[in-house]
Amino acid sequence: MRWKLLLLLLIPIDLLAMKLMICYIDPVSLNPVLKTVEVEGDNFILKLFDILASPPQDLMSFVPKGVLRAYFIVDDIMILDLDEEKLKNMDFLSERYFIHTVLYTIFNNLKTVNEVYFTINGERRRVLANYVDIRYGFPRRIWEEWPVKRMK
Repeated sequence: MRWKLLLLLLIPIDLLAMKLMICYIDPVSLNPVLKTVEVEGDNFILKLFDILASPPQDLMSFVPKGVLRAYFIVDDIMILDLDEEKLKNMDFLSERYFIHTVLYTIFNNLKTVNEVYFTINGERRRVLANYVDIRYGFPRRIWEEWPVKRMK
């Protein structure tokens, strides 16, 4: 028992930190830019959304602050419950890039999640805010790559 306790005390604090790949958007090209961010402590999904909503000065994000109400992981499925109030003023482009950056970030950091579903204020909805269909799950095999093509 003493050895186990001693072993736990010798674990460096660095092991408690995680490096996350966060997807932001280049404001000129609208292409993804991945940044590595170190996160400490627990509840890194909430921290991931906070970081997504606070891009570096030269980049942009379509993720509003405080948009994540709750999340659930069941087997290999993640359910993200979002705040309707934070999404209501999104146009088509904002909704589209919101979905893409969230999925790209989730799938790059959580290798055990293979499908993501969105709910709004705890309910299944037809669209995210006004445009993007969220009735069905978003599978990793389709969404782990950057699928957005710049609109001309």
